[in-house]
Amino acid sequence: MLLPDWANDAPTATYYNYPPSLTPHPFMGLGQLVAARIHQMRAAKSYPAAHPSWFEENPQLTCPPCEIEPETFRHAILTCPARARGRDLYLKEISSLGHNAPIWTEPHLLLTLSKYITNTRTGFPPEMIPEPYAVFSPPLQN
Repeated sequence: MLLPDWANDAPTATYYNYPPSLTPHPFMGLGQLVAARIHQMRAAKSYPAAHPSWFEENPQLTCPPCEIEPETFRHAILTCPARARGRDLYLKEISSLGHNAPIWTEPHLLLTLSKYITNTRTGFPPEMIPEPYAVFSPPLQN
């Protein structure tokens, strides 16, 4: 009964592609920093350039590492050419971020996503990324 009430009283934003649930999502079992990054990027309320910002009126939407296309959650994880090394190392089995994609239910895929996010600093606040923009500031770790 709770889920239909939520849908009527507080409908999910049109840009949010993940259905509400009564159980914690498996990625919430990851470390707090990574779980927060994933949740915020899924909600399009994080630090990638194409996500809406409450503090910048005219944001630059282009991905800072590759400067080719808007830096969305999908771009930052799956297609950014500047992050290809990290994808090759960690995300070989991941091809979708859709709400029913295996990444959201398979523990080993969530762990590899966690390593990718941490080592590439994807979705991190700008002050946590060294200048000039470095996709891999520390050496990648397995």
